[in-house]
Amino acid sequence: MLNYITHNVMKERLSMILADLLKIPCLSTSRVIAGEEGLNRIVYSVNMMDAPDIIDFLKPQELLLTTAYVIKDRPEALESLVSNMANVGCAGLMIKTKRFLPAIPIRVVEVANKLNFPIIELPLDFSLGEIMNQSLSYILEKSADELRYALESHRHFTSIVLEGKSIPEIVQELSKLLDSPTLLLNHKLELISSSRHFQSAPYMALLPVIQHALTALPATRSTQSLSLVADADSPCRNVAVHPIQTYQPQGFLISFIDNPPTNKHPLMAMEQAANVISFEMLKQQAVKERSRRYKNEFFSDLVEGFVTSEQEVIHRGKRYGLNEHSTSLCIAAKKDAPAESNGITPASLEDSRFTEREELYQLIKKGFTDHGTPFVIFTKNDLFVVILSYNPNEPYLQETEMELAELLKKIADEIYKRTQIAVSFGVGNPVQKLLDISVTYKEAFDALQTGYLSKKRMFVQFNHIKELADLLRMVPIGELKKFYLDTFQDLKGLEEKERKELMRTLMVFYENHCQIAETAKQLFVHRNTVIYRLDKCEQLTGRSLRTPSDSLRFRVAYLIEPLLH
Repeated sequence: MLNYITHNVMKERLSMILADLLKIPCLSTSRVIAGEEGLNRIVYSVNMMDAPDIIDFLKPQELLLTTAYVIKDRPEALESLVSNMANVGCAGLMIKTKRFLPAIPIRVVEVANKLNFPIIELPLDFSLGEIMNQSLSYILEKSADELRYALESHRHFTSIVLEGKSIPEIVQELSKLLDSPTLLLNHKLELISSSRHFQSAPYMALLPVIQHALTALPATRSTQSLSLVADADSPCRNVAVHPIQTYQPQGFLISFIDNPPTNKHPLMAMEQAANVISFEMLKQQAVKERSRRYKNEFFSDLVEGFVTSEQEVIHRGKRYGLNEHSTSLCIAAKKDAPAESNGITPASLEDSRFTEREELYQLIKKGFTDHGTPFVIFTKNDLFVVILSYNPNEPYLQETEMELAELLKKIADEIYKRTQIAVSFGVGNPVQKLLDISVTYKEAFDALQTGYLSKKRMFVQFNHIKELADLLRMVPIGELKKFYLDTFQDLKGLEEKERKELMRTLMVFYENHCQIAETAKQLFVHRNTVIYRLDKCEQLTGRSLRTPSDSLRFRVAYLIEPLLH
């Protein structure tokens, strides 16, 4: 059974613990009277004061030097001072006895031991001023040394990047610097890079142990130590874990070091390496986002019909995998709306939207990659759009469609299993020309909307409604234009705005199977407005909108409209 213990270790960075301070010459002969277990308290500063209200001026991690003159005749005041200093979080109390205070009262010693609060008897050989100056000088000297080491480490890791190397080389160099096994995991706890140690089985056997332990590690921006209870033959037991953070969590940098570390340099080297890795990840992410933005813009223009040159599509599409000799088919995917929503998006969910969208993108991409069919994936607003490429010599049969449906269902199930997010797919019909990708995209989008109008979730909807449009493409364009103009000839005399309103109303009316209420709902108008507009269409065209022959004529005219542009 796996067990592990964690504690934060970076709180000691650029700081001095009381036990180390006692090693300086002027304190080497001092004596710990009480609270010896608290000698690991951090000392940030040293104060020297003899005043009745001294507690009001003390700060956390501050060490107090005093002669106890003002409380020499009040043992209870010294007891209160010790308790209050412990509550404030002070580092300790150093008292020069034998001058005004002969000895530390036993009750005060008991309280200090109970609180693990150090009380130290100062030697008489040095004045309080000398002790204070030497203490502060030593603290500043150690801090400067640590800062100098941090700067040198940062320069060293930065030079690796400037030499054209990347994250794996940083991990290797950190391992060499610390003389410790080191690895880098992403936010999913998947291995990104590791030192040469992990080429051996014993170290690789520790990887699942570490991954499991990290799932319960509390979120923090500081380095944490992780003590693993693994097999007796395990080569390492203690690891330091530093989070890799950009604008979102990116993973963990992990190194096997002493627990607790004998000095702070390994932790500081890890922190500087993590900083450089974070900047390198930001750079790589920026390059990837820029490249993806260019791709999204090109394909958005293509599916919207803004790219009109076949040669331009061939030239620009080649770098993304488009093949002019392939049959293309579009798939539009979208995250389903929550089953219940109050329309308010919490800030925390807003912040995680980018991460969620990226994860969906990668999961959809992985699903098609594993299948092996050539594809291109891009995003358009809230859609994930996939263009599949098929061999033009192999007909797109019903079996092909069934296989595609199974693939999309498998991808949707895997996404839901991994993220608890429902995703639906709309599928267009295959086209032979790259410029007709806009047609198959529109069909995929319409199929997706049809599924949502039917109140479905996690569906795969194929577009079979517009097969008639494929037949119409075989009719000469002149004949199609004549049919279209004859159908709507009587609406030409209206003002542009009114004509568009009537045309739009009639189209939505047929899309909603001649249902007045659904038409009004989709157009965001009153049902009486819909009735008025339809009556006007009948009066102007002289046709009955519901009779089979006239209804078919209008529907066919609407199918012809996109073919004329």
